[in-house]
Amino acid sequence: MLAQRREASLRAALVRLASVAREAADNVVACERACDDQRDAWQRALSRGGVYGPREAAGAARLVEEERTSLVNAKARHSSAIDIAQQAEANVREQRERLESNTRKQEKLRELLKFYRT
Repeated sequence: MLAQRREASLRAALVRLASVAREAADNVVACERACDDQRDAWQRALSRGGVYGPREAAGAARLVEEERTSLVNAKARHSSAIDIAQQAEANVREQRERLESNTRKQEKLRELLKFYRT
């Protein structure tokens, strides 16, 4: 009975960890899109900088710097999301290993019990 409860709790933990890993992977994809969008905005700001003359040059330089800062922040969020996703995947692998180990132990226990009963 105790072994069944342990296996059920290990399986439930595996399901939770797999869900967290999926959410983390989705977050990585969203951050990649945000990085791409921010990179496009930065490139648009760069292209406007030297084309429209000295009147807009001061404003363009400020806009380029703001977009560059936003891009750096987006890249940092993306990097963080990748780290979180990798950790979540590692947690899932660990939990699967625990579950497999538990299954092997239960099988050995069943064999021992069968041996001692006879």
